[in-house]
Amino acid sequence: MGNFTETQIQRSTERKSLGFLTVVSLVISSQVGSGIFIFPADLAPFGTLGLLGWPIAVAGAIALALVFSELSSKIVKNGGPHVYIREAFGEKAGFFCAWIYWIISWASNSILLVTMTNYLSTMVGDLGPCPTVLIQTAVLFIIASINLMGVRTSGAIEICLTFLKVTPLFVLPLLFFTAFNPENFKISATTSLSTANTINIMTQAALLIFWGFIGIECATTPAGRIKNAQKTLPKAIIVGTSCVALIYIFNVISVFGVVGFDALIHSKAPYALAIGKIAPGFAVGDRLISLLAIIVCIGTLNAWTLSAGQIAQGASEDRLFPLILGKTNGRDAPVVAIFTDTLGIIPFLIAAQVFGNEGLDRLITFMASVFLIIYFSCAIAYVRMIKAWKNKTFDRIKAYVLALFAAAFCIFIIAQNLRNSFITLAVFILTGIPVYYWRNVRSL
Repeated sequence: MGNFTETQIQRSTERKSLGFLTVVSLVISSQVGSGIFIFPADLAPFGTLGLLGWPIAVAGAIALALVFSELSSKIVKNGGPHVYIREAFGEKAGFFCAWIYWIISWASNSILLVTMTNYLSTMVGDLGPCPTVLIQTAVLFIIASINLMGVRTSGAIEICLTFLKVTPLFVLPLLFFTAFNPENFKISATTSLSTANTINIMTQAALLIFWGFIGIECATTPAGRIKNAQKTLPKAIIVGTSCVALIYIFNVISVFGVVGFDALIHSKAPYALAIGKIAPGFAVGDRLISLLAIIVCIGTLNAWTLSAGQIAQGASEDRLFPLILGKTNGRDAPVVAIFTDTLGIIPFLIAAQVFGNEGLDRLITFMASVFLIIYFSCAIAYVRMIKAWKNKTFDRIKAYVLALFAAAFCIFIIAQNLRNSFITLAVFILTGIPVYYWRNVRSL
């Protein structure tokens, strides 16, 4: 050790400090957000036929998880999706993927903070616009400070936050199943069972369900900091995504079984409604659900903050972003990237106060569409690299089937909102064009 300074040893340790449990926590936490608490109400209008959307959405999520597992096992670098797209399609495609992915990570974090304060207001009363933004900003800087301590510290905290938010999401369904009523799943005699109507319901339900899996790729962003990443990362993505699917199915079915579809259609608090059915005198049910939702938001915010920093740092290391974004502190945390992420989120928080919940809902839909376009691009990137990676014919065929199924699934989901998807994508690309050409002129 004689030739290494203490700082160099510490940075080397930080570089490979994420183990399997941490990566699984990132996979789960980046996908399971506050949306799980409104899932039953969103799916209730589809009734029993809406359950047919689950096999489609879960199959698509698992296919994408397998694609990212394959990509991350072959290309172990920080940054996430842009790394694979750059490898397959070149630097220009890599830059715009990194840019778009980085910007939508800011929007994702702003949505988590807005949702957090919405639940907080149900516990303490209306906060008002200025106090709301101040609370959101304070939490944002606290999470940023945690991530400035390095990925090891952030990862350890993420394990704790994931445990805190996942445990109740297994306990509550067990409680709900004690009052489960199979009659709630009977198909009404007035329900149309025509093929066209069934396919339409199945498609719309699958579209809604898949939004809950957005973030499936999040754990690939710190790939260069994962111990034995070629084995750890693929396994963690598959295990984590499978756990997410079980959590969603377990929770939604149990709430449906207690409350029924009709009662949930106009409900803003499905879980509180289910608790009220089981324990009518339990007055603090709403507060407990709100507290759980706040914990969920903070856990997901930490996971996405870690990822956002690694996106920018990885793109900087690949000479796609300005080199300054790769600057690290003594704990090897991308200090400039995290600081930039934090400042970039604040305008979204202010906009949320100006445009309200309707604007927020629209932003969620637009962002989800852009995520799907990135996933589609990664699936096609995998198609381009299969021939070089797979020597045996049978292995190649399996890989092509997987990649093409994942790509087809992305097209299927994007097609449900095609116009908005490409408008949003075009706007993100336009914002990146000046940065791209400025980067070339400055030779960064």
